[in-house]
Amino acid sequence: MTNHPRTAPLHSIALRLFAVIAGCVLLLLVAVYLLNTLVLKEYYIREKQDTVSATFSSINSVCEDSARLQERLINLQDNGTVDVVLWTGRQLLYSSQNSDRVLLPAYVTEPPGSYTITVTEEENMLSGHTGQGQAIRLVGTLNNGWNIHLRTPVAAIEESVAVTNRFLLISGGAALVLSLLVSLLLARRFTQPIRRLASEADRVARLDFSGRQPIRGKDELAHLEHSIRTMSVALENTITQLQEDIAQKEQQDRTRRAFIANVSHELKTPLALIGTYAEGLREDIADGGENRQYYCEVIEDEARKVNQLLRRMTTLMQLESGREQLEPEAFDITELLMGLVEKHSPAIAEKQVHLQLDTVPAQVMADVYLMENVLQNYLSNALNHVTEGGVIRLSVAPMEEKVRVTVYNTGPHIPHEDLPRIWDSFYKVDKARTRAYGGSGIGLSVVAAILKAHGFPYGVENREGGVAFYAELTTAPEEPTA
Repeated sequence: MTNHPRTAPLHSIALRLFAVIAGCVLLLLVAVYLLNTLVLKEYYIREKQDTVSATFSSINSVCEDSARLQERLINLQDNGTVDVVLWTGRQLLYSSQNSDRVLLPAYVTEPPGSYTITVTEEENMLSGHTGQGQAIRLVGTLNNGWNIHLRTPVAAIEESVAVTNRFLLISGGAALVLSLLVSLLLARRFTQPIRRLASEADRVARLDFSGRQPIRGKDELAHLEHSIRTMSVALENTITQLQEDIAQKEQQDRTRRAFIANVSHELKTPLALIGTYAEGLREDIADGGENRQYYCEVIEDEARKVNQLLRRMTTLMQLESGREQLEPEAFDITELLMGLVEKHSPAIAEKQVHLQLDTVPAQVMADVYLMENVLQNYLSNALNHVTEGGVIRLSVAPMEEKVRVTVYNTGPHIPHEDLPRIWDSFYKVDKARTRAYGGSGIGLSVVAAILKAHGFPYGVENREGGVAFYAELTTAPEEPTA
């Protein structure tokens, strides 16, 4: 069992969260203090300069309309934020200051519509006295040629900054203490579900999937808990699937061993017969031409059975391993079936079988060679099990996007418990009868592998008086007309 070390106090999430919040609050206070000290004054002066520039633009836009100019000057005087003086030459035209004498600039060099803004020490325009603070001064020329002087005082911003900084230190300190207390409480509350998640993660690491608690909340931690829960369920399912795969592989190993044993058993009899009759020929036991001919026929027949068994085993292994590449093409399944019937006509005539056909031309899409193998097995199986003088009925019935091919033969039913197993390799319902006609019990296994590779439904049914094998093939797409 893996031991998971407990989190050290100095490295706990609660303390780290506490330190991060405290550091952020302290950093914010320092940033506000520095901005207040270094930037506020410049920002304040820039705002004042923008106000004076806007005042010049508003007066200049109406300077040639005396009525509107007078209205604009009255509004500015009522507002009281900017002092306005207008003159031309040495003649005073207007002053918002309550004074009979105004100290005007000696000369104005700005062309009409332009001005100059400066930040200077406060200068009383009546007496020329200085030293009363700073002011924003604008001197310019209006579009009508009048000179204009605008002035707005700059408050003692340094004193305001100092007062603000003192207040910031007092209020910021209190906010820092309060934020530390709140962050400590929040850290403990946040780490509680994290500890619960850590406990569940430890159980998952030990492959213990019990003790799952309901998920509470809808926040990110709840989402994380849901993810861990999903991972736990997926891991449990994967382990279960892995156990099932291991069991399946063990079953496959047992099946493979049984397959090899069955192959050995199936080959043992024909090889023994071949060896015995070949030895008889070598020792010249067979007297006369007829016995020698019989010995040769037995050897040829058993060799044919061995060859057929090996060929079917090869096809089955290639299909089950996926090495057999399907080559589907469009062809007439009825035409293929009739060709096989023609090949088996001697056997049909020998057993006096009544052949019934219920077929129509039907184009299907499949591997022709492999489908011939399927129909060959179905038809051979029907001939081997049909009763003497019985009936074999072949039908090709078009369905919706499919064609159902059925091979029916009269004869005994397959026991119900054997129906699912007849597709297994080397399974024989009647071993003595299968051996009599040379069957190996692998033909239907090859049929099942071929139809599975195509994805075609197939099966076997006990019907009145006999047994029917069927397969449902995909209809070939119609060729476009020219």
